[in-house]
Amino acid sequence: MLTDCMADYKHKKNWFTTHMLWQHRLVVPGLLLVTLLMGLLAWHFNVTSDHTNNQRNTLASASVQVLNALPGTIEITAFCSNSPYKGRYFRKSILALMQRYQHMHADIRLQFIDPATSPALVREQKIRKEGEMVIRYRGQQKRMYLPYSEEAFTNVLLQLQHGERAPLLFASGQGETALNNTAVDGASQLADAMHDAGLQVISGAGPEQLSIAGNKPPTLVLAGATRPYSQAQVNAIHTHISKGGNLVWLVDNASTQGLGALAKMLGVSVSKGMVVDPANGQFDIPLHALSTQRYSGLGPTQEFSLRTFFDQAHALSRPRQPDDPWQTLPLIAAAERGWVSDAYSAEHSKLPAFDPQTDSQGPATIALALEKTLDSGELQRIMVIGSAGFFTNRQQQRGGNLAFTMQSLQWVVNNQPVITLPVAPLRDSVILLPSQQTWLMLLFNGFQFGLPALLLIAGWLTWRRKHRH
Repeated sequence: MLTDCMADYKHKKNWFTTHMLWQHRLVVPGLLLVTLLMGLLAWHFNVTSDHTNNQRNTLASASVQVLNALPGTIEITAFCSNSPYKGRYFRKSILALMQRYQHMHADIRLQFIDPATSPALVREQKIRKEGEMVIRYRGQQKRMYLPYSEEAFTNVLLQLQHGERAPLLFASGQGETALNNTAVDGASQLADAMHDAGLQVISGAGPEQLSIAGNKPPTLVLAGATRPYSQAQVNAIHTHISKGGNLVWLVDNASTQGLGALAKMLGVSVSKGMVVDPANGQFDIPLHALSTQRYSGLGPTQEFSLRTFFDQAHALSRPRQPDDPWQTLPLIAAAERGWVSDAYSAEHSKLPAFDPQTDSQGPATIALALEKTLDSGELQRIMVIGSAGFFTNRQQQRGGNLAFTMQSLQWVVNNQPVITLPVAPLRDSVILLPSQQTWLMLLFNGFQFGLPALLLIAGWLTWRRKHRH
């Protein structure tokens, strides 16, 4: 019994000593000092941990590899308003994505700009949509919009990693549309748009001078020649294609441009006659003045919806070939109720009768692209537009023509390989409910009424048991 009393005495003494320590006058200052030290450590050291089941909030190894290849500052400007609805949603989504990259790269600088308070900057940057981001790295810049996903942003960084893009070489000397010509038949508007987009352009050179562009093979642009190319120029074009060079070709008639062999090499057929739309007659519009919003959603026409206009367009086709390394992308179709007429002349603009022997029913493809993967992993891209005057100022100022042209040129130039990230599936995301209505009612009522009732009964029993003692 004496031992029990001693043990009880020691227990009460320890409790009393601990209780007195908490009432000491230095306890509160000590706690404040510890809190400040913990806050200081949290300010200087950032420790994050992903506890999701399948690591959905952690960057993939491919994204980390791209980040490690981008030393220096990556500047990101996001144009989002402060509105409590759409603007806040954009800001929250962008910030959540960028924080994952900032954790792996210490020099990613993110800045939000409200378009309502900085309209001059919005016009200067040519921002078209709220939520658009401008990513800059070492003098280069790329744009990004929805979706704000890791795969999309990593591919933007991958394009910046590959360095300065190869230039666009606009061939001249055979009656092509001139970039320095401000007349309606010139292409000064396109030249200004390419300069604003940061595209490097070389003009005033023929196809035989492709070597002047430096180490990176340029994208050759044949902007609607009206005179045939010489044999030396044709040979240079063929060599450029065979070595993996990119090409943009505005074709009127392959034979009149002296490029029949090029069309045969690519397997592209260009119609002899023009595409006509009889519906234009009721609006007193030339039959060869086409307007369309029929896009395939492939390549440069992905997510493109603006109306485009084409004058004196020719139909393009490329039959499927065995063991073909090229992927054919039909981009634009027009004249759904029209046809390709061999007898039509733009000078007379009179609608001839449809001849099933020589004509083909619409809709007709008037723009297509070819894509092939090279041994280096890069993509060789060729784009053919069946309207020789499409780059002129007269055409570029109509509808969405300039937007389509810029989107197409950037698509051809940006031919670096892309990264496809594996999608981490959600686990336990499906709840299997009973199919019988009786069990569904029991389950629903059990959660709505039964569970609260059980909690109330458990609380009452616990209170009653305590008060009994």
